[in-house]
Parts: sequence; structure tokens; C-alpha cells
Amino acid sequence: MSQFLPVTFSRRRIYGAVSSLITFILIIFIVPAACLGYGFHDALNYGNSVNVISIRSAALVGIRVFGAEGASAVFLNPASLSNVNSFNMTASTSMIAWSEEVCDSTSITQRSGTGLCSITGAVAYRTGPDLVIGAGVAKVSDHRYDGIHFLPYDPAHPGIDIIEMLKAKGGLWEALGGVSWSISDNFAAGVSGGLRFGEVSYDYVYDQMFTPYIDSTCSWSWELSEACCHAGFLLWDDELSAGMCFNSGSADRYYSSISIAGRARAEHIGNTTIGFEGEIVDPFDNNFFNGKLSIETPIRGNMNIFAGVGFNEGENMNRVGLAFSVGGNYHVGRMRIDCALSHSGRSRESRSFPDEYSDFVDDSWTHFCIGLQYVI
Repeated sequence: MSQFLPVTFSRRRIYGAVSSLITFILIIFIVPAACLGYGFHDALNYGNSVNVISIRSAALVGIRVFGAEGASAVFLNPASLSNVNSFNMTASTSMIAWSEEVCDSTSITQRSGTGLCSITGAVAYRTGPDLVIGAGVAKVSDHRYDGIHFLPYDPAHPGIDIIEMLKAKGGLWEALGGVSWSISDNFAAGVSGGLRFGEVSYDYVYDQMFTPYIDSTCSWSWELSEACCHAGFLLWDDELSAGMCFNSGSADRYYSSISIAGRARAEHIGNTTIGFEGEIVDPFDNNFFNGKLSIETPIRGNMNIFAGVGFNEGENMNRVGLAFSVGGNYHVGRMRIDCALSHSGRSRESRSFPDEYSDFVDDSWTHFCIGLQYVI
């Protein structure tokens, strides 16, 4: 773990704080994390989790326990705030293009769309040798969907007789404050809490083409504003690390999760670190399980590369979903450049609309992420 560095207030530090604020604003507007291919399979229910809150997490196939080493840890495992030496500021934004494939024995129907996905901003500051505080705002789920379905009135007789359209927009955000406490030289615990909020709206159209008018339309929306929390701990020595974190849920809107992870550093192979993580989504109810294996390798003193593979479960799965990722970071003075390429896919047995026949629906998404951090 990083050691505490005394903080003295001086003109240089004031100038540094001002420059870091300017950097933060610039990052928000000019640093994109472009995402290609994302299937929003349940926009009507829990949406899809935004897995680019921390680019380090994206590069390591979405791990949570060791998924952040700076301010963004308030959204994953707040115990990791203990890695902050003195001051850390991070921000990112993302654009997405999503797609889904509805497959039956005779055809494949594909839908896709693009748009702005997420904005994340967080800061952390060490207040003493054992205490680090942090705060941030991030988008944590997305319910966006825009599908036009051309359907036969009777699947046994080809021909388009019905058009169904659903357009959904919105998602959930978290505004959090957190604290990490280094209880001993090799044990830290942390907790963060705040507000989970957002609004999602839907517009639905049903039109039978042999009638001279649109048969029905419907618009509805829902809002959420409630307290949420994250908690976790880390235990480590020179070669081994372990940890656990918890993420609270929101009934019918956002899944809770529990993650347990461990990692080991192999000095004889260039200080490469190999880790594993098991995540239980919606524990004590659906108990969906996600497994992740990750690797970190320092290339130079100021450069690291990451990679990961994993699998995921979910509701009405046709087969287990697979994931892989690669990424890295590069330090330039007090700035750090992060990048990641993360791909996930899944197959489900359900359909998108009640009248749409399908054997299964395949969703896949690839994130290409780039971001900046300011570190003191």
C-alpha cells in the first residue's frame, strides 16, 4: 500500500490545486471513452450496469474489489481509497453504440443505436496518516433502447403486418461520499454512501399495417431517489492481497452485489500480479454468479498492462456469457493516462417484445476507454 506523505499548505500547493481543478474540467469535456456494441436487453427492468466508472476495472474484465486505486473507488470498494498518497482527481465520459440480435430458425434481426453513455467525476484527499476521504458522481446504469420491430400477424405466414416500437431513455446515477481507514499496516476498511437517483421514460407504439391508423400508443416513466451504500475491506502483504466489497441495491431497479477477490504477485516473472474475483449479483434471491480472472504486468516504472477473462450469468440465459479485456496505463509526471478494451457477450432465451418470436437473443458489447487522472 502507498505510504502517507505529509501535506503542507504553500503557494505551490495552491497553484497545484487550481491547475488540478482546471484539468478536471477539461477531462470532463474532452476525454471520451467510446463504446461499441452494447445490447440493452432489459430496458424495462434493471437496465444495464455501466462498467466504465473506473477504466482500471474495465481493463481487468470488470473487477470491483481491486477495480480502482484512486478516487473512483467510492463507487466500487471504498477501502481502496487508502491507496491515495495525498490527492487524486479522476474524470471520464463515454459514448456508446449498442446492438442486439434476435435469432430464430429462419432469420436474424439486428438492432443498434448510439449515444452518450456515462460521465464520472471523483476526488479523494488524505487527511491524515490513516484516513482518506473521497466523493464523486457517476452514472451506474443505463436503460436506453430504441427498437423498431417488423412482425408477421401469424408467424406461419411470412409478411410484415405489425410494427412495434419502443424508445427508452434515462438511467441511474450515484452521488457519494466515502472514507477509508487504515486500521493497521496491512488492513484497510472503507464505506461510502449517498444518493442513487434518476429517471427513465418510455414511448411505445403498436400499429397493425392493414388498419388506416396507429392502433395504440403509450408513454410512461418512473423516478428513483433513495439512499445507497458501498462497503469493503482489503488485507495485504508484500505478495498476497485479498478483499471483499458490498454494493447495495434498489428494489426492482438496481441489483445489489457481493464480490470476493484475491491476488498474488510473482516477483520471479517481472512482478506480475494474478488475481481472481467471484461476484454474486442479487444475493439471497437470484444469485447470479460472475467469475473473473485478471493479470497485471509492469512493463516499465511508469507503464503497466492489464488483461482479464471472465464469464457471467443472468436471467433467462441461453448459455453462459463470456468476457475478455486488455488495457494499460502510463504515468507522465503527475498525470496518468488509462486505456482499456473490454468485450462481453451473453445469450438469453427471452424476446424483446411479446409478439416477437425468437429462439434466443444475443447481446454483445465492446468498450474502448481512455481517461486521465491527476495524482499528487
